[in-house]
Amino acid sequence: MGLLLEFEGKIVFQEAGIPLLPGKVAYNLEEAIATAEDLGYPVVVKGQILHGGRGKAGLIKVVKDQKELKELTPKILAGTIKDMKVQNVLIEKAAKIANELYISSMFDTYSREIIFIMSTEGGIDIEAVAEKTPKKVRTERYPIDFEFTTKQATELSKSLGFKGDELKQLTDILVKMWDAMHTKDLQLVEINPLAILDDGQVIALDSKVIIDDNAIYRNALYQEFMDKRIPDDPLEDKAASFDVAFVRLDGDIGIIGNGAGLVMGTVDLIAEFGGRPANFLDVGGGASTERVLNALSIVKAVGEEGEAIDVLLVNIFGGITRCDDVANAVVEVREKLGLEMPFVVRLVGTKQKEGMAILDKAGMNAFTEMEPAVKRAVEIAKSK
Repeated sequence: MGLLLEFEGKIVFQEAGIPLLPGKVAYNLEEAIATAEDLGYPVVVKGQILHGGRGKAGLIKVVKDQKELKELTPKILAGTIKDMKVQNVLIEKAAKIANELYISSMFDTYSREIIFIMSTEGGIDIEAVAEKTPKKVRTERYPIDFEFTTKQATELSKSLGFKGDELKQLTDILVKMWDAMHTKDLQLVEINPLAILDDGQVIALDSKVIIDDNAIYRNALYQEFMDKRIPDDPLEDKAASFDVAFVRLDGDIGIIGNGAGLVMGTVDLIAEFGGRPANFLDVGGGASTERVLNALSIVKAVGEEGEAIDVLLVNIFGGITRCDDVANAVVEVREKLGLEMPFVVRLVGTKQKEGMAILDKAGMNAFTEMEPAVKRAVEIAKSK
């Protein structure tokens, strides 16, 4: 999966016209000092790593002068989260924030829709907001070929209570996100937080961008991003050797699916229902016993190295792949690996009835619809 570092995502934002704070990536202390001097203190030093929880890990710091910068930057550059290494640091001008929002758009390959999720509560886990105050979260779906204009963007913005110049700025950002999804081969755009500054500017303070892996070859910018990466997560390297797209996340619900859009839709739906995804894993085409074995071994390792995985959600749309073959592979590999956590399996497609019968016999939670399967996985995780 083409998950970008924050600064890479912000380069994409800049090309799309989404407003940002002044900043520049630095690969060493000398570059950090030069950038901070150009921007003027205070600045924010943000470790660039393909993992959440940077603030809690001490990898994001506001510094008020060069002395603090010299003290903190080497520590951030040497930082790790679960064996993943900081790649470099983003130095940005510190901002005076009046309010923080959450906004995201993602492409669901299963429904062929772009889904917007927005909340007046930003800067914290959207999962927690959805669970505690669901009325503060707005979700809208639009067909991929829908003519999304300022009208729809304005309606979305107004639904969250915005008006005046803030409404105009937020509307403009939504339209630019839509356009970027279509023109830049994006699967996900998440801004958390999208900040309203003291002077009324609406600015993207963070970026989470996922690009379509299949489009990297035709985009020189994306190729440059990947060429400069420092290999950092042994599990990602292992997954790549299996030809499996994998990204480690922070939660307790393991995920396996086929198709990047379907897996991203699963991740977002888990969050919408108040759960916490532990990983992104796209097993790709086919679901042979070997591919399922490789995928489950990766998810098992996630639980062993980090927070325990309380439930495993397998979401498979069978086209050419037969559902009974998938079901047999899941049952066989679960026993082979000795996995004791509950399984929730959603199967739809060719030989669906036969596959469901196999799963029922094995005592697994079996579903043909995505929403009830995700809800069940979240319920199991919360009961632990």
